[in-house]
Amino acid sequence: MEYIFWGFVGLTIVGLWYVFGLFFRRSFVRARVARFRSSGLPFFNEQSSEGGIGTFLSDYRAGLSSRNFDISANIEDGDSRPGLDSDEVRRIMEARSVSFDKARLIRQQQLMKSNDIDPSTGVPLDPKAVTFSRPS
Repeated sequence: MEYIFWGFVGLTIVGLWYVFGLFFRRSFVRARVARFRSSGLPFFNEQSSEGGIGTFLSDYRAGLSSRNFDISANIEDGDSRPGLDSDEVRRIMEARSVSFDKARLIRQQQLMKSNDIDPSTGVPLDPKAVTFSRPS
């Protein structure tokens, strides 16, 4: 019976060693997972069928990144969220012949207008809206 006890103790030690190893090397593990995701497997890096929202990697490959809006950190961290709303941004870029940053700005201004917010000030246009400001 003693061999069962020592076997259990040994497995516990190995399990704890493994868990602590993963914890202390989590940045290495994240980098390996990100490399695996970017390895070209179609179910990780292609545009999804959910309304044209793909992954950050597919958006980066399509050129939807800039110095002001860099998504490479999202890719390196293995971010699992859906990527950008790239179809609308691409449409604005092509229709107006503007850069990625300008297209993002135009899209945000359109969203603000559709929600009754002044795009230049960020203040609601609803006359019943109450805003507070600090005295100068």
